[in-house]
Amino acid sequence: MPPKLLVNAIQALRTILFALYKRLFPGRVVLYEQFQYLYLLPALYVAAEFNIAESLRSGKKSVDELARELNVSAEALFRVLRALAGHGIFRESGEKCFLNTRLSKPLMDGNESLRNMFRHHLSPLNWKIAGDLLETVKTGVDACNRIYGKSIYDYLSDHPDSSKIFDKSMSDLSSMGLAPILRSYSFSGLRSLADIGGGGGFMLANILAANSKLQGILFDRQAALMKAEETFSRYHVSDRVNLVEGDFLQSVPGDIDGYLLKNILHNWDDQHAILILSTIRKSMPDYGKVIIIEMIIPDGNRSSMSKLVDIQMLTSMPGGKERTRKEFEMILHEAGLTLTRVCKTIAPINILEAQRIV
Repeated sequence: MPPKLLVNAIQALRTILFALYKRLFPGRVVLYEQFQYLYLLPALYVAAEFNIAESLRSGKKSVDELARELNVSAEALFRVLRALAGHGIFRESGEKCFLNTRLSKPLMDGNESLRNMFRHHLSPLNWKIAGDLLETVKTGVDACNRIYGKSIYDYLSDHPDSSKIFDKSMSDLSSMGLAPILRSYSFSGLRSLADIGGGGGFMLANILAANSKLQGILFDRQAALMKAEETFSRYHVSDRVNLVEGDFLQSVPGDIDGYLLKNILHNWDDQHAILILSTIRKSMPDYGKVIIIEMIIPDGNRSSMSKLVDIQMLTSMPGGKERTRKEFEMILHEAGLTLTRVCKTIAPINILEAQRIV
């Protein structure tokens, strides 16, 4: 992981160069170039679904060889790989032969893989939801409920294969953000930490592994807790964590030093987010902290991944949204909490710390 100062400098330079590009080139040229991503993303889905990067782990292969392994059209596969190679994802080496690159390797299987993230987010399920943005804007109703008659989480519950890919994609994303989180925020001052809605326990397991004196509680639905036991065992922290079943809209464990909410509040509208925070405030001690890990939408016209993820939430979750700092301050205040600090990371996520209003 590069130093934070270097990452910030490179990001600032990239912003300046892109602003210069937009200013110097004709507007219609700049806008038309965005059109290419309409087909780049499905091409990435093909690469992820067929696990092409893993097939190339041992080295260069011809398209014909890959096509035989995958039982697909060699001509169609070549055209997809050629397009991806034009963006640095794979590299053509020799006639119709391809190698992995720095940008295709994250699609390989392994601890730092993003393969399942692309398999989930670019799947026909999400492609159909994203493609219905026009109707979402017309009606204000999220596309998932309008198309499938249920929330995306209910849909996944009814489709186990899709649910497995989703769970793996969430672990992949947590893995990518783990080092920046542990580098930017110290959990060492806490004696106990409850991960509220912590799913499979990946984040809590890593925090416990990095803080040997910390005791943990994973609080979630029973189905999620069953998946977590193996995770805690793998990280050798089972003796320092309790699994507690419950609904965070109704109650949470009491007398805990820290309450972790990672990518929870963005699934809910303000009313429910305030309810979740209020439920925690009622149970937490006076010295307790609420630790929120989420994207923060920047003010102004600055480009930000959070603004596009907010569109994803608009189409896929009833009331789901990313928030600005002011919006976080508002829901915290309504719940009887105050924002005490914000820790930025080199990843597109932030760590917000809140305590009781005195």
